[in-house]
Amino acid sequence: MKTILVPTDFSNNAFIAAQYAASLGQLTGQQVRLLHVFIALYIEEEKEPADDHRLGTCKEQMAELVGTLRKHYPDVSIEGECIQGFMIDRLQEKLHAESYNLIVMGTKGATNMTESVLGSTTFGVIRKATIPVLVVPENTPDFKLEQVGFFTDYKDAELGTLLRLRHTLDARFAIRILHLYKSTRQDPVEENAQWQRKIRDAFPEDDISFETCRVVKIDANTVAQVAVEENLDLLVFSRPHRTFFESIFVKSLTKEVANYPTVPSLFIRE
Repeated sequence: MKTILVPTDFSNNAFIAAQYAASLGQLTGQQVRLLHVFIALYIEEEKEPADDHRLGTCKEQMAELVGTLRKHYPDVSIEGECIQGFMIDRLQEKLHAESYNLIVMGTKGATNMTESVLGSTTFGVIRKATIPVLVVPENTPDFKLEQVGFFTDYKDAELGTLLRLRHTLDARFAIRILHLYKSTRQDPVEENAQWQRKIRDAFPEDDISFETCRVVKIDANTVAQVAVEENLDLLVFSRPHRTFFESIFVKSLTKEVANYPTVPSLFIRE
């Protein structure tokens, strides 16, 4: 059975992400595994780790979180684990030792630029994770997965990304293929027509539509505006081989999109 891994620091934004993961698990039949990673504390006088007390507190918080989620999602298999270390390191170890289909993480979203400990690691996880990472902003409304926006740069490798999207989110939803181009450029009519033929040949049974969007500037704010205008429930970005994701976002903007999304955003490595 496919499994969703959900890092949590027990903050409100992490709880929203856990709810999103549980809703996704309910829709797709996937298991949910929560992971809390804590850093060792030391008692100054004795220079001894205060891990026993810290671990006990973490386990209590995890048991409460798991209990709450199980109550609202009784059909989803939900478990939790607390371990010591650093989040990114422990996640890497988990991904190597166990089989997961997706990582779901929470962030403060675009309305609050104050990062939690979890939020500050989001971009690092996206860069290093070998599986797709779905980032959920704190202000995400009730779970919905009907309209998915896939940002394209007309690269053939993105066909594999679309295939992995279908494998990762094994559910029925409409996909809007979106290409943003600057107002100083000519409308890519021929490129778009060729891309449509490739997509339809590769995914003949899927509900897929195509749109080119002329914009003044291609940045995170423009992406957010398009998401609102198109009424998208999820944004999908391909990475890292200089597709849309790498081509238009410098590192600072990449981090901004990852840590402060306006709607849930899925990052898929090709």
